[in-house]
Amino acid sequence: MTEHIEKKATPRGAARASKASATAQPADGAAAVAEAKTPLLAATAAEEIKRLIYAGDIAPGARLNEAALAQQMGISRGPIREAIRILAGSGLVTAVPHRGMFVRQMSMRDMLESYDLRALIFGFAARRATEHLSPEREADLDSQLAAMEAATVISDGSAYYELNLRFHDTILAYSNNRHAARAYTEYVNELHLFRRKFFNYTAKMHRSNQEHRAMVDAIKAGNVVLAGELAEQHVLAGKQRLLADLAD
Repeated sequence: MTEHIEKKATPRGAARASKASATAQPADGAAAVAEAKTPLLAATAAEEIKRLIYAGDIAPGARLNEAALAQQMGISRGPIREAIRILAGSGLVTAVPHRGMFVRQMSMRDMLESYDLRALIFGFAARRATEHLSPEREADLDSQLAAMEAATVISDGSAYYELNLRFHDTILAYSNNRHAARAYTEYVNELHLFRRKFFNYTAKMHRSNQEHRAMVDAIKAGNVVLAGELAEQHVLAGKQRLLADLAD
């Protein structure tokens, strides 16, 4: 007859097991921390790559080099790879089979068609924002107009550009229509490379913000139709200003 003998752990064996478990925990913890940090690093890297593209440090049509970007930012290639995926999702970067990821290049036709669709969506958003206006939202719009005017006074094209994007995003947010906001953002992302460098002319900034003011006045007055018309005209006027700049 075969005996089944239950082996009891000796104090020394238990101590070894406890030590091994304690040793393993920090490694697991470090891995968890690293995993938790990856999305944050990727989002930060995406913003930095976007900044480099908008500043012209990475040109339209340029291939994104993961290793070089990782070295430049002092992080591993994993977050860089995820950052590039984020930018591809926004339309700023495009994949070329068997070659890699490249900064998107837009044709003139692409640009014009994007502007026309932006105008339609922005007009819709302004009409809906008028219907959903509150005292808090009204104060926010006035505050943003004042900030853009301040940037215009000191001819700070970079600040005006960011404030202008925020203002348009706010109108979309106040429309209470997430699908419109998502579609509009997609078209805006496509146009960044054309537009940013032309926001350095004080006269153009001033004219742009005058159009913002007229639009906000219509929204505050509750004039749904006029708000929509002015919003569409504002985007189309921006298209004409850009075309004039490109022709120079």
